[in-house]
Amino acid sequence: MGYGPVNAPSSGGSSEELEAVRKLAQGAADTADAAKNTADTAKATADAALEAANAARGVANTAKSTADQALALAGTAKDTADTAKATADQALETANTAKATADAAASAAAKAQQTADEAAQSIKDITNTISSTPTQNGSLVYNASVQSPTWNSYNPEQLTLGGVTEGTNAGEYEATFTPKGDYVWSDGTQDARTVTWTIKRKTVQLPAQSGSLTYTGSAQSPTWDNYSAVELDMGGTTSGTNAGSYQATFTPTSNFQWSDGTYGAKNATWSIAKAAGSLSINPTTMTLDVSTLQKTIAVTRAGNGVISVSVDNTAIAEASLSGTTITVTGKAKGTAKITVSVAAGTNHTAPASAVCTATVSLPSKTLADNDPATIQAVGAAGTGASYWAVGDKIGIAVNGTFGDITLNQTVYAFILGFNHNQSVEGNGIDFQFGKTADGRDIAFVQSYGSTGSGFCMNTSNTNSGGWKNSYMMKTICPAFLNALPAAWRNAIKNCTKYSDNTGGGNDTASYVTATTQKIFLLAEFEVHGTRYYANSAEKNYQKQYDYYKNGNSKVKYQHSSTGSACYWWLRSVNASGTTNFCIVYTDGSANIHHAYLSIGFAPGFKAA
Repeated sequence: MGYGPVNAPSSGGSSEELEAVRKLAQGAADTADAAKNTADTAKATADAALEAANAARGVANTAKSTADQALALAGTAKDTADTAKATADQALETANTAKATADAAASAAAKAQQTADEAAQSIKDITNTISSTPTQNGSLVYNASVQSPTWNSYNPEQLTLGGVTEGTNAGEYEATFTPKGDYVWSDGTQDARTVTWTIKRKTVQLPAQSGSLTYTGSAQSPTWDNYSAVELDMGGTTSGTNAGSYQATFTPTSNFQWSDGTYGAKNATWSIAKAAGSLSINPTTMTLDVSTLQKTIAVTRAGNGVISVSVDNTAIAEASLSGTTITVTGKAKGTAKITVSVAAGTNHTAPASAVCTATVSLPSKTLADNDPATIQAVGAAGTGASYWAVGDKIGIAVNGTFGDITLNQTVYAFILGFNHNQSVEGNGIDFQFGKTADGRDIAFVQSYGSTGSGFCMNTSNTNSGGWKNSYMMKTICPAFLNALPAAWRNAIKNCTKYSDNTGGGNDTASYVTATTQKIFLLAEFEVHGTRYYANSAEKNYQKQYDYYKNGNSKVKYQHSSTGSACYWWLRSVNASGTTNFCIVYTDGSANIHHAYLSIGFAPGFKAA
């Protein structure tokens, strides 16, 4: 019988192995069928030959009998019979050979049947053997849903699936496989085998700051692109107040990982930008003069940027910074630009610079080039010595009537000292009349040597009432002030002077009191620096003027006759007599003279 096609198992081994076994079994079956066919043919031939042999033998036997019978009848028939017997024996031998061939074919067929049976058993053994343990097919990635793997080499007809067969979170799970029925593993066992399968972590991106933050003075936190609290744990520095860069950290949670397969903490930089800086100054313009050589600029800025200041012309003005205050000091006449800048600070950018324009109106170093207001301002500021020197002179247009003269000409006043006797008289520049253009010292005179008129201390020959009540102070000095230009009258300060204001011939300290006036005569001590005839207490309130202290000449000449020296009045009374006031003699020495005589008038004043 034929075996037909041999079917390979659907699972339990690799497809290549099963196909090879199937082909081998099919080949064995084909060979067995061919051998069987050959054996059958040989058997039929042998049977036919045997039947022929048996028939021939029967014929031979019959012939022998006939021959034997015929032998008796004819001797020649024996030979024929022997020949026939030989033929029959040969046929029998042939039949036996054919039988042996048939027996060999039958043996081959039996062996072929055995081979086919063995092949069939091999096929059955292969079909029932599971050669591979199932493995996870492909990969699973966390998606927040329940997932189950698919399997390589898994046939549910052969294996029972157990263990953990589904999961949600990323991680490793263990499934089991157990052979069913007659199925066995390749080692012949049927024990359950454990197979690990995996759900991988989902890949996430490192977050980045979304948008931008600008310093506000309050704490701020960034927003993030690619950030989910489910996917990532955030740490590090997550809020800040000051401008700058910060480091936050992000760590994937249990179901997530970075694109490089790691899941440790990673840094993400975020920042707070500096706010726009601002700068304002007050004032933006200023005027500096001798009355106010210094002014300040208040600086207002956002943040803590370093303030700096520069001056485009330091010969005109200088500037110094202390905190947020800039002090500007005028140095010379002109205009200077004070530029204030602020650098970027911790939380603010550098703003545009601001400019203050300083106009400086300072006096000329040449006294005569300055107007009375400037000289007054310098005197009030107490800075005259910074510009001029004792003895410098300036022309003043004297136009008016005083002491019985009418004058309209320029007479030069010269500087006696700066801030003279400051504790009593305050700041100022003390001047005295006068000088000519070429520098000759002069005094105003009228009817020189006459009595009761002109430039006399009193119209009568007395010093009673002292300086305070004298005709000179009450009448001549105010008249002289009125003869000065208005600008100078405004520039002249009421000055406190101490003098003997009683007179009468007694050297009494209490007689020395203060008076206030704009035009005054000098005292004995103010010119000579020594007391000769005056009340001895006057010097306690007075100082010698620097002009005379420096050794300049005390000799004065008549303004109308500059070749003639003249006496000139001092305001100090002769403390030992009742008719005289102190004078400066024609040789410059100290002396006294009758109060009603007309001699030189050399008034002084203080510009402040």
